[in-house]
Amino acid sequence: MTARRVLFRLLWPLVFALPLWVMFGRAFFGVPLGLQFVGQVFLVPLLFVGQVVAAGLVVARRSVRTGRAVSWLDAGLLGTAWVAQLALGFFLVDSSAGSRAASAFTAVAGGGLDLSTALFALSAVVTIASVIALIASGVWQLLRETGERVAASMADLDRVAGLGVAQAGAAGGRPSDAGGMRGPARGDGPVIRIEPRGEGDASRSDA
Repeated sequence: MTARRVLFRLLWPLVFALPLWVMFGRAFFGVPLGLQFVGQVFLVPLLFVGQVVAAGLVVARRSVRTGRAVSWLDAGLLGTAWVAQLALGFFLVDSSAGSRAASAFTAVAGGGLDLSTALFALSAVVTIASVIALIASGVWQLLRETGERVAASMADLDRVAGLGVAQAGAAGGRPSDAGGMRGPARGDGPVIRIEPRGEGDASRSDA
């Protein structure tokens, strides 16, 4: 639970920080930004937008906002996407005028350009796949949680309606205090009682 809460707190800061690392990470190691930087100016914003959509789908779930923790599925995909983007900042092979292709990895390790290229390609594929998986899983989890919440609300309404009908039936069929007979149900019309004619009335009419 603690790890999932930490990932929840890092969610929005890393949405902004990691694309910047992908774009400028090599510069921290003194590697010049070459021609590929121009392509990154157009591609990195797409990565940023994809992560914003994925993070929004995660936070849209009430369970995430209430518990302030992502799900285990979110945790796995977020961790994969973040590690892959960190790797991109290290392994992205670039070139500039008058210098050979380089990356932060080659600047630190020295040589190994082919390995750097292979690691960059792997990191790029993992980044794209993990962001797409984050969006797909976010939509699926949001729809599932919303459906469960709607079903629970409908069940509560049915239960309340059933209790109301039962209480109305009990009030309508309650026995009267006199004679133990059932009284009229609430909401019935007026009751007309006809008294039988007594013997005293008959004698007075004969006289």
